[in-house]
Formats: sequence, C-alpha cells, structure tokens
Amino acid sequence: MIDFKELPKDGVLFEQLIREIFLRNEFETHWTGVGADGGRDLIVTEVLEGKLSKTERKWLVNCKHFANAKRNKSVNAADIGDFSSDCNAVGATGFILVCSTQPSAGLVKRLEETGEEKKIETQFWDSIEIEKRLTSPKCFALIHTFFPKSALNYLWKIYNAYSPSFWAANYKDYFLYMSSRDANTYPELSDIETMVSKLEEIPVFKDKKYGWDSHYLRIRAVYYDDKHESYSVFVDYLFPRNCKKENIMQPKEINKYLKTGQGLYSDGESMWKLTSWDVRYVPASTTSDHFHLDHKNYYEPFMKNYESGISRSDFFEDWLNTEVTFK
Repeated sequence: MIDFKELPKDGVLFEQLIREIFLRNEFETHWTGVGADGGRDLIVTEVLEGKLSKTERKWLVNCKHFANAKRNKSVNAADIGDFSSDCNAVGATGFILVCSTQPSAGLVKRLEETGEEKKIETQFWDSIEIEKRLTSPKCFALIHTFFPKSALNYLWKIYNAYSPSFWAANYKDYFLYMSSRDANTYPELSDIETMVSKLEEIPVFKDKKYGWDSHYLRIRAVYYDDKHESYSVFVDYLFPRNCKKENIMQPKEINKYLKTGQGLYSDGESMWKLTSWDVRYVPASTTSDHFHLDHKNYYEPFMKNYESGISRSDFFEDWLNTEVTFK
C-alpha cells in the first residue's frame, strides 16, 4: 500500500500530486489560488462528447491531507465549508473532495444531499481511490516521484496489450512495451532491469540548477527473439531543442556503455543474450506545459517496430556513425 504519510504535513505536495493525476489524464487543470485554510483548490475542466456535440463541465477539487494527523483523521463537514458557494464563485457544476485519509459518514451524506439540492455533481476520492488511480499506466510513475519508500513495493506493473505476445508495462518511473518473437510470455524482467541500469549509468547532461535543460535516456520497448536469445532495445535520447552542441552525448560515447550487438551479459570470456540498441535522438520543448518524458507521441508512430523488433532506422548500427548536431 502507498503510505501517504510520506508527503509533508503542509499538504503542498499532496495538492501537486492530485494536480499531476488530472494533468496526466489530459484534463485542463488550474489552481484557484490560496484558500482560507491555506490550501489551494483546483479547477478541472472535463470535456463531455455526445453524438452531435460536446460540452464542458468544470469541477472544483478540494484537497485535504490529514494522513499525518493523529489517528489518521477523517475529513468532516467543517473542514470543507460551504462548497456549493465555492463552486458558484468559480462557475463549477461539480465538486470533488480528495483526501489522503477518508471522509466521515456525515460528510458523505452532506455531499450527496447538498449536491442534489444545489444541482452540483459531487464525488470523493479517499486514499484507496487515489492509490487505484496511481496504479494506472498514465500515473504509475508518480508513485516513484512522490512516494520513494512506498515505490519499493511498486517496481513493476504489467498490462496485456492487443496481442498474445505484446505487453505494456511500468517499471519504476518508466513506461515501455515488451514483445516476444514466438513465446506467449514477456521477456525476463531481470534482463530489462539490467538494461535500465545500463542506461541510468550513462552520464548524459544534467541541469543541476533548474533542471529544465537536462537530457534524458528513456527506454521505450524491448523485443525478445526467444529463438536466438537476443534482444532489440528501443531508447529515446531527449534533450532541449536549443541546447548547446557540446552538451549532446554523441552515439559513439553512448555506445561505450551499451556496446550494441554484444551480449547483455559477459563473464570476460564469453557473452550471451546479444543486444542491439536502437537509440533515437529527439529534440524536445522541455519547458513546455505539454512536455512529458513518456508522451504518447514517442510511442504511437513506432508501435509496429516495438512489436516486431524492426529498427526505427535502416540498421541498429547506423546511429553509431552519426554526428548529432542540433541548433
């Protein structure tokens, strides 16, 4: 289980966590400003599409972080005040209470009755509901960002995709696809952990001051040729569009760590599980609100490659002889 006590008592990180959940599910999300209790509500816009038209519903989201209080304090009616007036003030027709513990029975009843009377759609997310949402593919990485201790119990989550030999998975804060040539089982997870470890050892540029100009190596997919016991690994190298040329790590430098075409493992005399690395250089707008390390655009155009193990370029080794230059 996720321990919400890992989040500071002031509730700021809890609010940021909830905001990230909505953002990753592609809701338009804004802060309302600092509230009377020192907390900040969120305004979330939901698009509802019908057969002939689409409409929008605005939700007011109130976050209450009481997990660090004595006896795991429930949220009571007095803790949220007059939520119907708050909704009217921002033009919201829906209200969501999000709490790191649970609402009291009296508050649940009040939400139902006031919502019906004032014609406001009401919901509540308790700690169990938040954990359920965090273990979805889009939000799994947030566990590793906000709950480093609890994350040790959430290293892997695997989802069967549209093919018997094709899977989607979360590993730590990564999202990737896994495919096998013939077998109806995914590749050895310990092998993929080794691949990620190799990538994490590569010293790509890190912006220690603000973080905006950092470079990233993100694993996208692993194809296992179980007949020949070999791997094809797809990786994106993300860096800011206008970064300095000298900060870009060139293919030959990266290959000193990956050693494409050689064994994933070696004892000095022999090697096994030959591995080809397909590294794609991707300039990105890292300061944009839409920037995401695992954005769907890094996956959708290459799904056939990820499923079949076919390189995204003519040959896996092509990138080794490329001099990467971007302005």
